Amino acid sequence: MRQTPISITALATVFILFGSSLPSRAQGYDEACMQAVEKLCGRTPVMRCFSDDAQWSKIQERCHGDVQSMFEAENDSATAEGAAPVDGKAITSIGDLSALSYGGILRSGPSMASKKKASLRPGQPIRLLEATGIWTDDYQWFKVKTTSGTGYHWGGIFCTAGGAKPDGVLFDCDENPPGSF
Repeated sequence: MRQTPISITALATVFILFGSSLPSRAQGYDEACMQAVEKLCGRTPVMRCFSDDAQWSKIQERCHGDVQSMFEAENDSATAEGAAPVDGKAITSIGDLSALSYGGILRSGPSMASKKKASLRPGQPIRLLEATGIWTDDYQWFKVKTTSGTGYHWGGIFCTAGGAKPDGVLFDCDENPPGSF
């Protein structure tokens, strides 16, 4: 039996309109966070709404994880439906591409305002998991795996190695390895 995916915005609207907290708990989202996101974003998809970095500061920090989960639910729905969730750009798997950080911060979400998970040192290996389609200052945010954990790293402060450099990454490591400039 195939289930039809439903956008998280549509679900949030239904839950808020009918005042039921049971479905939001079933999804694992905090009801107050869902309401804050709905109030902030309205009918705009959550990923598009939060691609503006200023939006992150308008919700409580404890809601950032729920927003990221909503991103994943939107992406899963868009992928199943064949749609692109953010400004014509779907989250794209990039096949576990290797990279090296120039330093910076591993974050809980794809935004400079997202909570810090760890500091990365120059030359620290990272594995790119997904291109998010969320851009800041001409560089894309990527979901990455590091020895410090899994999180989000901004493409303006790392280079890729052993494969084609995706759009939104600063350099190819062969051309500009960490410590070369």
